[in-house]
Amino acid sequence: MDKFFKIPDFDLSKVFKDFFAKAENYDAEKSAKANLVDPFAAALEAALLNYESEEEWQNTENQRTRQKNLTNHLGDLQQEIIGQLPGWKSFASGTSKPDVVGVRGHQKIICEVKNKHNTMNKNSSAETYDVMSDFLNKKEFNKFTGIVVQIVKKTPKNAFWTPFSPPGRKVRKDILVMSSRVFYAFATDPQQRIPEVDVKPNENLKKWESWHALDFMLEEFWAELEKQTNFKTPKWIKALAQSNLE
Repeated sequence: MDKFFKIPDFDLSKVFKDFFAKAENYDAEKSAKANLVDPFAAALEAALLNYESEEEWQNTENQRTRQKNLTNHLGDLQQEIIGQLPGWKSFASGTSKPDVVGVRGHQKIICEVKNKHNTMNKNSSAETYDVMSDFLNKKEFNKFTGIVVQIVKKTPKNAFWTPFSPPGRKVRKDILVMSSRVFYAFATDPQQRIPEVDVKPNENLKKWESWHALDFMLEEFWAELEKQTNFKTPKWIKALAQSNLE
């Protein structure tokens, strides 16, 4: 078996072009003028970080807001990458659709995509559950499985996924939460198996050939990034990805 599970017809070129277009259209100075500056935070930053001039502080603030802008677009990027998988489609915000929908034979899944395992608090978790529940109650998504995909999350050792049930919400076998590695294994599984229906959370998915689908996606990600920016991803970032996405 090859080290990386190959995904047919997987092309990230348009995904990257769309992301870079959004990033390049961002005007840090315009954004700064549109927002009120917190003088208390500015005073503390200047004192603790030794800023000697307003220009020095402003340059750092512009960099911070630019980074925040990139982070805000990462959710769209991740779901658009998933939308490039065969049988999967990504939907933009405001379309009254789930983030991504996958229909592969009898495997029918809808997903809400989150960048990291800790991006949701109690209220946003409940809101995500309610959104997922509403979708599953619609005729369009009858008998689908709902999955909250947490991209940057280590896979638990005792179970490959768990029910997604925030406080105050009932446990449903058709609303689950899992890491990106587990999700990619299901999303590209040649046998099109469904979590909780065909597979239980304590079964060993590491024996699946599609367990390495995420590794293939990462290799394609680094390659397309270098192609469009001439930036060769350093080894320490690749090692970080392997460590945090296991």
